[in-house]
Amino acid sequence: MTGLAQDLRYALRQLRKSPGFVTVVIVTLALGIGVNTAIFNVIEAVVLRTLPFADADRLVWLNGKMPQTDDAGVSPADFLDYRDANRSFEQMAGISQSVMAGPSNLSGYKPEQVTTNLVTAGFFQTLGVTLLLGRDFQKSDEQANTSQVVILGNGIWKRDFDGDRNIIGRSIRLDGQSRIVVGVLPTDIPLISQAQIWLPTPRLHFLMHLRGGHFLKVIARLKPGVALPQAQADLDAIAHQLAEKYPDTDQGWSLRQRPLQEVLIGPVRPVLLVIWGAAGLLLLIVCTNLANLFLTRSVGRQREFAVRIALGATRSRITRQALVETMMLVLAGGGLGVIAARWAVSLLRVFGPSDLPRLQEVHLNPQVVAFAFVISLFTGAMFGLIPQMQLAKSGFGGLKESARNSAQITHRRIRSALVVGEIAVSLMLLVGAGLLIRSFWLLIHVNPGFQSQHVLTAELSLNGPSYNDPAHRVRFWQELEERVANFPGVEAVGATSELPLTGQHSDGPFKIPGHSYRQSEFDDAYYRQVTPGYLAAMRIPLLAGRWLSRHDTANSPGTLLVNQAFAKRFFPGQDLLGKHLELMGDSQPDREVVGVVGNISHRALSDPQQPEMYVAYAQYAPPTMNLVVRATANPTPLETGLYDAVRVVDKDETLSAFRSLDDIVESSVAQPRFSSLLLGMFAALAVVLAAVGLYGLIAYSVTQRTNEIGIRMALGAKQSDVLRMIVMEGMRLALAGLALGIASSLAFGHLLASMLYEVKASDPVTFLWVSMALVGVTLLSNYIPARRAAKLDPMVALRYE
Repeated sequence: MTGLAQDLRYALRQLRKSPGFVTVVIVTLALGIGVNTAIFNVIEAVVLRTLPFADADRLVWLNGKMPQTDDAGVSPADFLDYRDANRSFEQMAGISQSVMAGPSNLSGYKPEQVTTNLVTAGFFQTLGVTLLLGRDFQKSDEQANTSQVVILGNGIWKRDFDGDRNIIGRSIRLDGQSRIVVGVLPTDIPLISQAQIWLPTPRLHFLMHLRGGHFLKVIARLKPGVALPQAQADLDAIAHQLAEKYPDTDQGWSLRQRPLQEVLIGPVRPVLLVIWGAAGLLLLIVCTNLANLFLTRSVGRQREFAVRIALGATRSRITRQALVETMMLVLAGGGLGVIAARWAVSLLRVFGPSDLPRLQEVHLNPQVVAFAFVISLFTGAMFGLIPQMQLAKSGFGGLKESARNSAQITHRRIRSALVVGEIAVSLMLLVGAGLLIRSFWLLIHVNPGFQSQHVLTAELSLNGPSYNDPAHRVRFWQELEERVANFPGVEAVGATSELPLTGQHSDGPFKIPGHSYRQSEFDDAYYRQVTPGYLAAMRIPLLAGRWLSRHDTANSPGTLLVNQAFAKRFFPGQDLLGKHLELMGDSQPDREVVGVVGNISHRALSDPQQPEMYVAYAQYAPPTMNLVVRATANPTPLETGLYDAVRVVDKDETLSAFRSLDDIVESSVAQPRFSSLLLGMFAALAVVLAAVGLYGLIAYSVTQRTNEIGIRMALGAKQSDVLRMIVMEGMRLALAGLALGIASSLAFGHLLASMLYEVKASDPVTFLWVSMALVGVTLLSNYIPARRAAKLDPMVALRYE
């Protein structure tokens, strides 16, 4: 312990003599460790951490599979058959997030729209969630035409019911009906749904008996010891039986199963791993800079090491001393890095994409701190201790005249190799960032098919007994739109069942008269109900025919609009106007195409624009709709007036989820923006570090070659000759790094392919611009020390020691 204390005191004295060196090392370490710790924190919470459900590894996601898609829903009738007939699952439960679910009106002092979901009996037991209060839904709760009981989410229980632990058995009014509270969740489960209130599926409702209505998503729990292939074989056998029993609806249908973790987390895993890889490359550059710093410092201390060995110090003592100095710096840098990571994580929670799952669960924990500690030790051991150990082995050579403060050939080669690697890694990060930024630029300049400026949206659901009759809903919306259209500053107003770029989505199966179809076969397109003013409010152009109008009512012949993509896919080269379609499950199965409108990007800006059908709301009126108001300027001030207009039409109804269409478009590209921003920041830091590393190497080389430069100038070398010599020395390293970086970027570019839009991973434009930018930076890093060398006075240089 006495020896260690002496080493600590000696290390402090040595480090106190070099405050600049200490500051640079600690800050550089904190940068690399802080970035990696923050990103690892996100990886640990989102990707590595198991789902917050009991035995989550046995949970699987089931969805419908047919020739057109393998990501369809499951019909309630089929769900019951699979639940009862399977031998592989302990439990199976369904959830509906669209049909018969959505916003509902919670009555109270002030009407409030809350998000609801329908789930089958035993849903929370299937997930492995134990309720905080009360019980799960039972099969007896489903024996109704409308749900009679509810389970409260934890958030709304605390906010609207003051966390009342005596809430079980009490009634609340939801959509004008009294519902009994039978349970309270221990926490909300945003991974599965944003629902605030949960209701049981009403088994007596007619929609629950349709085999053609595939609107349930199914979660199942495997029995212990049952593997996925065995369970899939069981599901396939049941699908075969149902196809034989119900050929008109189930022929060609089956269920596809995937681990629940893969479904919920899988889409973001590649992006996060790429970002983590980029953070790792940044740490590699940090380590390279540290290695150069320690090499430079160790060369300067070569005489010291040699003298101490000559006086009797053992090499193990020298090594231990080097270890103590290195670890003091590493622990200081690591501690500062953890503090920086904590700040970074707070910023990520605020500014990260809202659709990144579990983002709000990201907090520093012992595992993350341990990770920071491990990479700190690794960094210090690999790139701080090794250079000092190597120089300590030089023994008495440091006392010889040849060991003056000039760069040894071996050390110069090592430092040069490190700088080459630094430039190569920087180029890889720059290429990755450049590709993502170019991809993001192209993405945000996609024409979505509508104009988002000055448009305000809100959601409203008419689920109460007063609106059981669709005609009452139609009258409500007609009166509301008339009032809003008269507001000052309003250009157009309409409503739609699904807003683009929000995740709201429904398909409409149909058949074309005269086409031949096999059993259970049909065509399919996006399907939505709209009021007459919606398309004008969105400025979706009419290309042929007429708009939907108020004359398209429940008593008039069925009509619909289709888009260009629909016409191209199903009626190529034909005049579509006047054609008839047979819509399955529609209020008016036979509909005439009366107009063709422009394409829009509905699911994502990056997706191909798909076939779509628009049906008049008056002919098929769902309870939940989205109000769309186009204003002449900023539409936000209209919110209060819209609230009041709804209350005038019906005092028990209210709007929710106000968002501008601009915000919706911005949110739809939040993840690519997040990835581009982070990689761009990493690349910028990498370039700065690489430039500093190259500058340090050339500056150190100039210092060590001062005598040589003086001799050259004394023998007649011009300033331009010296300048060119030094610059070319640096540029040779830069070009070697560029060549290695380009080869590496091409080799690993495929890792980014899934994140790019309309840009290839080998995009020559990006490679060219990035390479030119890096050449410019490296040229500047070379020029500054080279210019200083060219201005040396030969007489001063010859006397330099």
